Amino acid sequence: MTVTHDLSSDVTASGITVDFSDDAGDDTASDTFSITSARAPGDPATVYIGEEDVDLTALPGVDAGSAATFTGESGDADGSTASIGDGAFADITEANNFQAGGYDSPGATGDTDRELFVIEPQVTDVTIYSGAGTGGADVTDGSIVSDEDTITIEADWNFDAAESVDIIIEDEDGLEVQSQLGGTASIASSGGNTELTGVDELDTGEYTVTVEGEDDLDGASRSATFTIRDEAQSISLSQSTVTQGDTAVATVTGTPGEYGLVRISADDLDDLDATDASAEDVFASTGDVEDRRGTDALTTEDDYVGAVVDLDDEGEAQVRIRSEFLDTTTVDVEFVELGAPDTTDANVEAGFDAGEDDSAELTVEEQSINITSAPSVVRIGEEFTIEGTAPESDDVKAYARIDQNYVPLVDEDDDFSEDDVDSNGEFSVDIDSGSEISLPDSYRIAIVADPVDDDGTDYLTAANQDDEISSDVYSEFDTKATTTVRTVEGDLTAQLSSSNIAADVGDEVTLSGSALGQGDAVRVYLIGPRGNFLDASGNSQAAESIDVDEEEFDEDYDAFTRRGQYTFIVVGQGRDGDYASDIGFGGDALRSDLTPQQAVEIINDEYTGAGVDDQIIELTLSAENPSLTIDDFTTDGQVAQGEVTISGTSNREDETTVFIEVLGENENVIASDEAEVNGSTGEWSTTIDMSDVETGTYTLRADDDEASASLEFELVGDVSTPTEEPTPTEEPTEEPTEEPTEEPTEAPSTDEPTEEPTETSTSTPGFGVIVALVALIAAALLAFRRD
Repeated sequence: MTVTHDLSSDVTASGITVDFSDDAGDDTASDTFSITSARAPGDPATVYIGEEDVDLTALPGVDAGSAATFTGESGDADGSTASIGDGAFADITEANNFQAGGYDSPGATGDTDRELFVIEPQVTDVTIYSGAGTGGADVTDGSIVSDEDTITIEADWNFDAAESVDIIIEDEDGLEVQSQLGGTASIASSGGNTELTGVDELDTGEYTVTVEGEDDLDGASRSATFTIRDEAQSISLSQSTVTQGDTAVATVTGTPGEYGLVRISADDLDDLDATDASAEDVFASTGDVEDRRGTDALTTEDDYVGAVVDLDDEGEAQVRIRSEFLDTTTVDVEFVELGAPDTTDANVEAGFDAGEDDSAELTVEEQSINITSAPSVVRIGEEFTIEGTAPESDDVKAYARIDQNYVPLVDEDDDFSEDDVDSNGEFSVDIDSGSEISLPDSYRIAIVADPVDDDGTDYLTAANQDDEISSDVYSEFDTKATTTVRTVEGDLTAQLSSSNIAADVGDEVTLSGSALGQGDAVRVYLIGPRGNFLDASGNSQAAESIDVDEEEFDEDYDAFTRRGQYTFIVVGQGRDGDYASDIGFGGDALRSDLTPQQAVEIINDEYTGAGVDDQIIELTLSAENPSLTIDDFTTDGQVAQGEVTISGTSNREDETTVFIEVLGENENVIASDEAEVNGSTGEWSTTIDMSDVETGTYTLRADDDEASASLEFELVGDVSTPTEEPTPTEEPTEEPTEEPTEEPTEAPSTDEPTEEPTETSTSTPGFGVIVALVALIAAALLAFRRD
């Protein structure tokens, strides 16, 4: 008799007894068994993190229905312990503290062998093949054509003793599609594979294949992708428009494992024939290229050059096209999948004669050059820069049009104004305006890319580098651009930080100025009170060359050890970029037997005269004993309590500190402060607060360590201003007026001179004098009218 009972859903247990009897109860029998886990790995046992219900009862000290503790002895488990609740149904989980490594079981006898080995489950590899079986093209992370019906998925994993793996395929929206395919979406053994059909019913796009454990170990997984594309053969370009000399990458797709031909008509080549050599010029030898051929040596209907490419397992290949060998036109780049994966003449000839499977247009434009930055006006003697772009050119060179020719230009180091075009297609050329364009004028500056004329003469080579070229030759250059630059006279300025300085105390004076178009440095001759030449440090019979930085210069001088007048002579190069003399700078030595006037005249003579354009500036400086003064800040010797402004003069260098002290009896310091000398004005000032100082008589003392001055003053609450007494006005004393005696007046004769007026005897009391005066004036006027 056979009895079948499904125990798959029963609770696991041990010591289960089954009793058997007939209907009458005459015959009986019984037996005992246990329900255990499906996997019992034995001793030693290999298990995987995440497994559940593993039967470990084969290990010493592990019993069904009993808990057990394992001791870690190696790997990540070393030094730890892990526990299970039932030896027949062990959960190898992180919750039970299992880690990768070796464990001793509870009943271990102390030997060095581990009884339990715990491993991290991993899917180690996933490979996708086009077609049935693993002999097709490997399209892992690659593509297949949309009419391909079958893919084969192969996987390797390290836990096949515990579980098989499931295959999940998701589309670009994350939806699972494996149920739409025929075949089994699982693999039983590591290294095995499964074939899935109906792939041609899927939409085009990218699909993700994930292989993972089918049960407890589904956390172990690995993914790969494949893409279903529309066309079996296609070609695309990395860019559809290029500048002649640039490159474009053609990407072709076709049947995995086959060869393809990328071809260009010989009519689109730039003065090249359809030879193998021309094909090698047009197509770069990149990784997918198997051969490069021209039709001249083959029997074909049309003339082409082409590159044979291996489509490989992914059904894709790339080749780089060099446009410098193509005409400036729109070029058809065609793709043909060859009949066989080889480069035999017959196979390639058939590809050249076949109609294209797909094509793409490549527009080749002429090389260009653009000036992006150039000055419109420069001072003669300056170096200026012209920047621009010249994509796909190698070099550029600068010329200036002078009369009917183009003259090569140079920089300030006398190197030709040339530059390599960088990887971004950019260039920058430096030009010295003190060379060929040193006369004030407007110049046409030409920047020429790769200057080679129609005869093949390369004007970048040493033999032709300094050649002037005619307008006819210039017109033969393919790529050029021009700009206009106007050159003007340069300018030189100079000034001293102070016109007076204290002698023999180490004070400094700063000579500074601007040098526009005066080269990289200016020369300075300093002539002392005894006619000797000095440099900035005071060394005799020497001169100074001061660098010009961003068109400015400055130098500190502390050469003033003697009292008297010092003369600075500053010399700039002028527009020709050269000095008229090198006296003191490698030329004639500076003499020591001159008077100051003679020394000045000699330097001026050296840098002036016919044909000399050097610029000269002469400055003088007076050096005297250190001096310090205090301006009178009092009112008739008095100062009111409060803030008092103190000022004065000094011939010390700029920023010299002046110490100011208010001294009381026994020269006790009542208040103090500091001030700094303004070297350009020779003045100093500060404010002292004497609000809390008691009234009285004090002395203000100023000292700069080399000179001092003092002023006594009376500090008062309020300054008293004397009031002037008004001058009394004297009252006029009235004197009696004498009565005049009136005498008869004769009638005047018109022929006689005017007679003196005669006082009349008539008078008004108190007005006698006034009346007499009026009468005299009237008589005088009458006589004048008669005359």
